[in-house]
Amino acid sequence: MMIKKELLKIFEDLSGYCQEHKVISEGELVLKIKECVESLNDAEREVLERKLGRNLEDLIFKSITSEDKISVFSPDMRTRINYQGEIFYCLPTHRYMGEELEEAFLRWARIRSPLSALKNVVKDFMERCGYQINNKERENEHIEMMAVKNKNKHRSIPISIFPSIKFVPYFIEEALLEKSEASEEKIVVVPTEKTPAPFISFFREQDIGDAMIWIADVEKKTIDPFIGNPEDEEIECNFANPEQARRAVSVWMRKMHFLEL
Repeated sequence: MMIKKELLKIFEDLSGYCQEHKVISEGELVLKIKECVESLNDAEREVLERKLGRNLEDLIFKSITSEDKISVFSPDMRTRINYQGEIFYCLPTHRYMGEELEEAFLRWARIRSPLSALKNVVKDFMERCGYQINNKERENEHIEMMAVKNKNKHRSIPISIFPSIKFVPYFIEEALLEKSEASEEKIVVVPTEKTPAPFISFFREQDIGDAMIWIADVEKKTIDPFIGNPEDEEIECNFANPEQARRAVSVWMRKMHFLEL
């Protein structure tokens, strides 16, 4: 039957993907299922929808992540794990390693927070603050930019953009966080997360020196500080919630002092 053939094709593709990665975020799995369903032609999809219903993607997701299987060929990823505020699934027989879970988180971060989208938010923000953005060479995992004050060409601030704060520790030992000759300020921009968990972990475990960390909300196209205060008042005034941001930074600074005692 065609339905068996097409379902088998979908589940073979998904099984290979699950076996390759072992641990997969919920968001990544949803996107992979969508990709497999969209690879069907109209006739194939019509047959499946007539037999199984129009919510094919939801049915396949449930088949993979629960005991409610629609095919014996469905991969089994019903082990559910909450890590850093995100949901992940892994094979029931697979004793996942911390490295695989971390890798799955970073892989999903690259997908859900494209560097190009973050770059546009930062560029718009800095231009509102009176800066011109000079692009530097893009690295594999982050973007380097230089913000130059229009009214003061001698004032420039290097900016590094990452798809998640979880990427930042991998670059701390490099020149990323070193003070530049043109400015003592350094800005690291990362996107929002579903929960504060990744930021709390970073705060407790990492030392970034004098660098500031800003959080970008791509959906709202806003920026707020996480660590550090800018010297330029015009920047501070353009944060989404400057008063709230100052209080938040103050709270984090007090917590840092407490942790150091």
